[in-house]
Amino acid sequence: MAEIPTLEELNALDDDGFAGIIAPLFERSPRFVARLEKARPFESEDDLFDAARAIAREMPEAEQIELLDAHPRIGADTTVVSDLSRHEQGQGQASETWVGEELIALNEAYESRFGFRFVVFVAGRPRVDIIPLLEWSLRAERDAELRRGLDDVALIASDRMKALRGPRPLPEELREAIALETSRWMVGEMDSDGLIRATHRLIEEGVESRALVTLSLANRAEEPDLALLIARLMSEIELDGWDKAQAGQLIALHAAASIVGELSRPIDGARRIASVSNNPEFRELVLRWDSDVQGREGLEAEIRHAAVELFGEEE
Repeated sequence: MAEIPTLEELNALDDDGFAGIIAPLFERSPRFVARLEKARPFESEDDLFDAARAIAREMPEAEQIELLDAHPRIGADTTVVSDLSRHEQGQGQASETWVGEELIALNEAYESRFGFRFVVFVAGRPRVDIIPLLEWSLRAERDAELRRGLDDVALIASDRMKALRGPRPLPEELREAIALETSRWMVGEMDSDGLIRATHRLIEEGVESRALVTLSLANRAEEPDLALLIARLMSEIELDGWDKAQAGQLIALHAAASIVGELSRPIDGARRIASVSNNPEFRELVLRWDSDVQGREGLEAEIRHAAVELFGEEE
């Protein structure tokens, strides 16, 4: 496939040139691509794929099905899929025979029930992980499943463009936002559902991360290995080996910052620091707060001082 040009160059290309670049991201689908051509100019890549999602949802059902059916079946023969699909589905990886047979049966059941092909943003997951997703989708309503498939077409295309362009380093504040949310799960401040919701929010806020998208889809699978997905995410943001102790230290720093910035009550911040990091100074301050009601005013000053020592003075 040709190198992905800049957005400005894409906007300036003639229709054939635009289609030559964009069509492979959507497994060709000429009628859909023609509609997308007419939606130019795009202000950003997000705008491009938001437009793709809106067009896919609004065009006639026959064209929607054409767009879905352009994508190969999950687990299809390597000789009949595009290079992009082969890479995404991990076709080079060995898998047990039963996985392929189960996928064939589930794909046939899905197409018989809905009348269009099952399309899902694989995000590099092994084919065995797709089985529970297909089983889950078979229980969905047809209209909801049609919308989901079309939305995933846009996710697939966006991910392909990012992969072809190569990784773009995340700004430090976004790396920290990812680390904070995953750390909250690691220390038990949020459950798995809360973590998945946090990933959706980060994506909506513009965080571009393949591993984050993969984690955001974990609730579609039964008993996903969140620890493994989080390890991949932390590796992607160059925090390999991130563990519970480091997670607690990060949250403690944020709690101290909230105390220093007067965004939380000193005792609330102190309790949080003590619970996630086992900091002996804050554990003692919390114990004294609970046992000495009369001395709490003075303890607030001590907590603030300890927070400054931990985090530093507010700028």
